[in-house]
Amino acid sequence: MNRLWLRRTAAAWVVLAAKKMGWVMRYLKSLFFNFLVVFFANYLLPGIDPSITKLPHIGGDFAFAIGLGLLNSLIYPALKLVHRPTAVSRLIMLATPLNFIVYAAAKFLPMGVHIASVEGYLLGAIVVSIGSVLLNHFEMKGHSSSEYPINPGI
Repeated sequence: MNRLWLRRTAAAWVVLAAKKMGWVMRYLKSLFFNFLVVFFANYLLPGIDPSITKLPHIGGDFAFAIGLGLLNSLIYPALKLVHRPTAVSRLIMLATPLNFIVYAAAKFLPMGVHIASVEGYLLGAIVVSIGSVLLNHFEMKGHSSSEYPINPGI
């Protein structure tokens, strides 16, 4: 009986560790894609000038993209942490003001990108918000479909 209990406990820990690693990998994937959305939006959209540095040199534009990508990728985990029901409307209500506030701060503070026009401000915040909502929605759907019991009953 003791060995059977030990096997079940060990199997439960293995499943729990796999579940935790799956969550970490999903988060890192979300962080990477949010970073890419911000980085390419800053370089491709008109009215946004990553003028502090250009591509061979890693500088402020890269740090801005990592910082905003980090904030955007934390939306769904933060909702899960405070045990709030998650829906696309909540993701929109969190991502849109967050991105508008950060791009407004980038207009007035030297944060690695220079917002040259109102068009750049609006386009940048809207495109990054849409990307953030889509990526958090995919993370939400992936998280709900990958739930499995901790004790597999081995």
